Amino acid sequence: MKSIKAFILILIGSMGVHTAFAQTTRPPVSITLNYSIAQPLGSLSDYAKNTSFRGWMAGFNYSINDRLSVGAKVGFSDFYERVPRAVYPGKGEDISAVQTRTLQTIPVLATVQYNLTGPESAVIPYVGAGIGTANLNYEKYWGEFVEKQNKWAFQVSPEAGINIPLGKYSPVMLNANLQYNYAPYKYNEISNFNSIQANIGVKFHIQ
Repeated sequence: MKSIKAFILILIGSMGVHTAFAQTTRPPVSITLNYSIAQPLGSLSDYAKNTSFRGWMAGFNYSINDRLSVGAKVGFSDFYERVPRAVYPGKGEDISAVQTRTLQTIPVLATVQYNLTGPESAVIPYVGAGIGTANLNYEKYWGEFVEKQNKWAFQVSPEAGINIPLGKYSPVMLNANLQYNYAPYKYNEISNFNSIQANIGVKFHIQ
């Protein structure tokens, strides 16, 4: 009888520990979906100065502990500018044309993030970085004629952001972050790819 009572007490105790653990942690796997706005910088801005409102970012993270996580992310940005008709010097003769300039980027990055507060916080700020590669698709139209190049380049993207849980220990959070993108991409007017990007969306932990 004593052994049965002891077993029941141990079972109740373990259930209590499990309940407390479930209330103070989140599943380690999370997915982030963001809408992205990117501002070109440097020579990229000289090529296509308009802010890109056509972008997105999707990420996968695995939490090693309450502060540190690793993962991967992929995204898309489309830089565009249409230049009124002008005369451009050419080889042997000048060219009169309306220029349409575009650069689409698809980064594929391995990521690491570090939370600056614990999981119980109402707002969880973090810092992180992504490193990997990006596909850059350059297309410049001279009227109906196009000059283009498609190339993969190394990319690095440090970032800082916040997660806002929808309730204490909620697995669903609002996410907002700011990241800087750099790639040593050189073609025609572009000497390096530089942009600053704002992302906003949702992050949710899954079992």
